[in-house]
Amino acid sequence: MFRNKLMLPGALLLALFFAGLPPSALARDLSTLQTALRMAQSEMQAAEAERDADAKRAAATEKEVERLKKQLDAERKKVVQSEQRYVESKKQYDKAQAALDQAWKQ
Repeated sequence: MFRNKLMLPGALLLALFFAGLPPSALARDLSTLQTALRMAQSEMQAAEAERDADAKRAAATEKEVERLKKQLDAERKKVVQSEQRYVESKKQYDKAQAALDQAWKQ
């Protein structure tokens, strides 16, 4: 990957050499190319750090989503259980209420 980044400045340097530029112009161009390479490397490192940080945040978010999915599943199971408990207790209440009503009618 780094080798490819050196190929372009090297190719430009070679082209300048074959163009017959004086050594002072060649030295200035070399310095400019080195500066451009350093700037590109700095940008690449910043982009790499940002990519790594984003990947870590995404992984943490995925873990949190999985944890929340498990929690949601558990909550849904509790809802089903409490619904069953409510239905059973409602049946017992209705039965007790009917027995009380019947007792008052007699």
